[in-house]
Amino acid sequence: MVPVGLGPGKMDNHPSNSSAFGSEFEMSGRRTTSEFEMSGPRIPFDFTLKTSVRYTNCSNVRCHRSFATPPIDASCNLYSLSSIDGATAQVKFYKSLHSWVYPQSSLPASVVSVLASSAGKEEAHFWLKRQQDWEDSLRSLYYMLRKNICNMFYVYTVQFVALFIGGNLLGKKKRSCIAYVSQSTRGLRSLLRKNKINFTMPLGGVEVEHSIDDDLVELMEIEKRKLGQIFHLSSSMENVDNTSRSLLSFSGHEEVQSLYDILINYRKTLHSFTGSDVPVLFAPVPFQNATLHVPEMTCKETRKADMIFTSSSGSNTSDAIMIPPGFGGLCFSVELKDTIIPPWVVYGVWSAMSAGGTSFQSLLRTDPLSLGLNVALKSVCSEVQDGGASGLPAAIMNPSLSGAALQQLKFSDGVYTANITPIL
Repeated sequence: MVPVGLGPGKMDNHPSNSSAFGSEFEMSGRRTTSEFEMSGPRIPFDFTLKTSVRYTNCSNVRCHRSFATPPIDASCNLYSLSSIDGATAQVKFYKSLHSWVYPQSSLPASVVSVLASSAGKEEAHFWLKRQQDWEDSLRSLYYMLRKNICNMFYVYTVQFVALFIGGNLLGKKKRSCIAYVSQSTRGLRSLLRKNKINFTMPLGGVEVEHSIDDDLVELMEIEKRKLGQIFHLSSSMENVDNTSRSLLSFSGHEEVQSLYDILINYRKTLHSFTGSDVPVLFAPVPFQNATLHVPEMTCKETRKADMIFTSSSGSNTSDAIMIPPGFGGLCFSVELKDTIIPPWVVYGVWSAMSAGGTSFQSLLRTDPLSLGLNVALKSVCSEVQDGGASGLPAAIMNPSLSGAALQQLKFSDGVYTANITPIL
């Protein structure tokens, strides 16, 4: 569940950074890295999607070597646990890896083209059923969101990521909904206006021109051919489309419902999606037609060095995890890779690995399509809050992270140290 809580979280500024967290980089346009510390078991929550997360532990190799194989009883008892608090670190770790997705795997464009144009009865039936199952899945997720059964889910498309969030936002007693589209084009915004759907562009995008109906048709045809590339744009918008600056925000049940209507009818409304497979749905809880999904995991044991490089060439120092003095001679690393790794997986693994005070470092790679989604933090909370109300008691929700993404996270002596990079 999304960590929407009410209680204030405690945050300490890093000794080397006396300015308030976020003030030196937020919306500044400088891609400098900022660092801050959190005392106690406080884990920062990042709404962006990851493609890889690497965890390195050099303080207790024997403890985390067990993560290389699932616990013997995990297959039987993993999902029946009502809470992971009383479970072993090993079971916590494997429980945290799971997400629910539909479809289980995406079809390449060449296969979609064959299925969509096939005159064969079986092929046509398969393709129509896949589309219908997807619509049923999205409908299931959306009504679970409205009924407080699921507090967050993602719709991953070929052009953008849509994030839906529900809860007592900004500490209000009445449940509400918000949604975001990670990046947009002029054609999509014109379509929303044509359907009288209100939205804002909170990351600095400014729309100058409103397209008439004839322009809308032309724009959608261009996007259909070029996946969103627009020509002859006004100078103020030419560098906005298909970037995080063009992120769209939808607030309130009515506007979120309207975005949902656009997405569930995407075959009729979003013509630029023609030739693509159905978007992928991600949620932390089961929904209709969903399957359980676990990212690919690689475990390695290495000798201690001054630094461990995550790139194959070892030449990019920005990809290096520094090993501080005092660690033992062996290091154990766990690397998760997938097309998409959602935030509840990242949070869950951090929580499991820090159990018992074990030190580790982690390096994250963010999916570029999801950059900007941390702007949701400003709607979820108005100040630093924890996520105790939603079952993630150690999660920190800080609106200052709204203009950045987590790059590294370290845990040592009970303290988390986060490195964040601005997105603009």
